[in-house]
Amino acid sequence: MAPKKHKPQGHYCKVCGEHKANEKFSGKGHAAHICKACMKLAPAERSEQMTLNKIEGMAFRYLNESEIKWLRNRMKDSRPEVREAAAEAHSIKFPHYERSMFKKGLTAFSLEFYIHGEVWDEWGDEIPVHMRFDADSTGAFRRIDYSAPENERETEIKADPKEARKFLKSVVHELNAPFWGEDLSDTGPSDDPYIDVQTEYRDFEKFIPDLDEDYDDFDGYIEDDTEETEPSANKDREPVWSLCLELSNGENREITFYHQMHDESQALFWSLNDWFEPDDDGFDDDESDNGGPL
Repeated sequence: MAPKKHKPQGHYCKVCGEHKANEKFSGKGHAAHICKACMKLAPAERSEQMTLNKIEGMAFRYLNESEIKWLRNRMKDSRPEVREAAAEAHSIKFPHYERSMFKKGLTAFSLEFYIHGEVWDEWGDEIPVHMRFDADSTGAFRRIDYSAPENERETEIKADPKEARKFLKSVVHELNAPFWGEDLSDTGPSDDPYIDVQTEYRDFEKFIPDLDEDYDDFDGYIEDDTEETEPSANKDREPVWSLCLELSNGENREITFYHQMHDESQALFWSLNDWFEPDDDGFDDDESDNGGPL
């Protein structure tokens, strides 16, 4: 037979959150679960502390509908500490809530997408791309291919406005493009642990940890002239890709990356390119599905 579990000694105070000996509670305090010390606090202070105790741990357990509603109401509480605690617990419990609320009813009126780098096709081959795309909700789509002959660079199509609006909405809701600036990093992988992936300059102090600060006498070393990593250092550089979105809530979001290509930007490239090459399935018209002539 399993031994009986012993109840914790003393009594629980819902204000300070501690288990205390029974003598620490008055008769009224024992029934109210408030110890003598907490009974001396001002009612407003007791109420705030009990609210904070209730919020604590909510982020890590199941909440029913009424508890979720209560927690969200506390995010608008007049007491700063309660608001902050509720917001923190809610953000842990529902990390995508604010983003989902932001996206509710949101779409894009237009986009401008620039890409200059290598993308991967469905067979895993790298393809150099240097293009600019413009698209708006009226169905006006334009592609500029800077690698094509000058007289063949620009292509314009007029899409069905309904399909264009559907596509622009998918850029917001499925690709989450408005959030790429905060979700994606502009640092790429490097095989050399002594290379700063943002500047691609060798960090000599990591390369030789005991290197004297004055290394002018060392052969092969030059004066440190590494470029800055501040945004101003990228001012005159050409980005690897950039996206400008005109959103239906009146915001314009500009997202630019100078160092790294991302899966998300490649997905957007292929989605846009499909508007201009919808029947490109890798086979010529006079070839069968197995690659041979008809």
